[in-house]
Formats: sequence, structure tokens, C-alpha cells
Amino acid sequence: MYAYAIDRAWGTATMHLFQNAETIDRLVAQGELLLKAFHAENKKDPIGRRAEFLRGGLVGWRSTLHTLYYDCAEEIVDRVLTKTGLAFPESEIGSGLAHAF
Repeated sequence: MYAYAIDRAWGTATMHLFQNAETIDRLVAQGELLLKAFHAENKKDPIGRRAEFLRGGLVGWRSTLHTLYYDCAEEIVDRVLTKTGLAFPESEIGSGLAHAF
């Protein structure tokens, strides 16, 4: 599921995601759908219940990715952001160290 590459110059280890391509593609598609839905609803009514519900769905999706794939989850999130050209909404749950504990 994970592979570590050691950067000898810096003495650090980098983790890369290796998973079934079909699974990753499904996760990316799910993230695209959630992100597009959020942005469409947020454009209509930024403080409405539906926009906040969809924001929560995105935060939950991202948090679940971090639970399953740790730091590699951001590789999936980055693919979603690249494919949609949309920004991830601000949330209290960020990436990085917060997901390590």
C-alpha cells in the first residue's frame, strides 16, 4: 500500500501511495463529485445549509483518506484539485500533522 523512498542527500524518507489504480480512481471521482457539488451550491448560497452540508462531506472524505492513507492522502486530494481546477474549502480539519495523531 505504501512505499518509502529515502533521499540520501537529505536523509529523509518520502512515502508514496501504491494502491489498486481502480480504487484510487474511484476515490478521485468521489472527491471530484463532492468538490464540484460544493462549489455549485456555495456559488448559489454560501451560507446556506446545503453548502455547509457539502463542506462537511468534503471534510469527512478528506479526513477518511488521511485515516486510511496517512500523508499519502494528499496525493489523492491533489489529483482532485488538478482535475477540477477548484479550491478545497477552508475547514477546521487540515492536512499534515493533525492527521498523524
